[in-house]
Amino acid sequence: MSVPSILVFARLANGNAGPVRVIEGQGSKLSRTMHGIAYDSVHDEIIVPVHLAGAVLVFRAGATGEEAPIRIIQGPHTHILRPETVNLDLKNNEIVVGEDGGKDVMFFPRDAHGDVAPLRTIRGEKTGLDEVRGVAVDPVRNLVVVSSRGEGKRTTGVFIFNRTDNGDVAPRAIIAGPKSGINRVRQVEVEPEQGKIFVAVKNNAESYRFADASPSPWNPEKPGFIGVWDIHDNGDVPPRGLIKGPASEMVWPAGVALNPGDREVYTIDSVSNGMYSYYMPEFFPTKKPPREQ
Repeated sequence: MSVPSILVFARLANGNAGPVRVIEGQGSKLSRTMHGIAYDSVHDEIIVPVHLAGAVLVFRAGATGEEAPIRIIQGPHTHILRPETVNLDLKNNEIVVGEDGGKDVMFFPRDAHGDVAPLRTIRGEKTGLDEVRGVAVDPVRNLVVVSSRGEGKRTTGVFIFNRTDNGDVAPRAIIAGPKSGINRVRQVEVEPEQGKIFVAVKNNAESYRFADASPSPWNPEKPGFIGVWDIHDNGDVPPRGLIKGPASEMVWPAGVALNPGDREVYTIDSVSNGMYSYYMPEFFPTKKPPREQ
């Protein structure tokens, strides 16, 4: 079993390259299991959820070794049970936490520390959420995008809410169904300038069937993919862009991250235990569309 750690690599690292820094050890308070991570480029911080500890840890981006986190969100008032994923809304200065245990999405002040109550929580039957796997914010259109894996007859797909929603509210849109190809879903990311949603679809579940028992045109025994949708998509919509196939070397993509400046898409694969970067200029046109008012 590997030691719980955060490994930092050079952006252009390739092959069997070693990390430039490693955060690990008892002093770091990292433990199994960590399924998400976010980087705050403005304040130069790393945010990571610790699933079994019911906590969100914030480190200096330059932390190394057993360096302790600079802030910890943990305690009964937080209502954090099993945090699966985190993301940042730098425009509104918030940390977004998604849970599979609470089947919810919670919003905290970016600088929250200790046993702090969430500012807002999206939770309840109307939300349609089950095992939340990924969260991302579109600050341009004031939306939050959530990937959720549904057990039984509950929907597996991408759920879109208003960013300021609170309580048991229905999503304004859901991307799901046979044409979408989403059998199992993991992390999501948003590129707000273009209004695009990037989804890590971890697809080769055994004997998968959609909730309405309809057959899928996607073979669930084959590897997953990174799919791209428009922020305004709704319903059983096929992806508008794809990274997939043998040349991609992806099997079970478990995460997705974006570097629009260098026109790159990153994913980490939970079968090959590798991290992949793809140069995708077609996903990041040089001329950006105007922001919506």
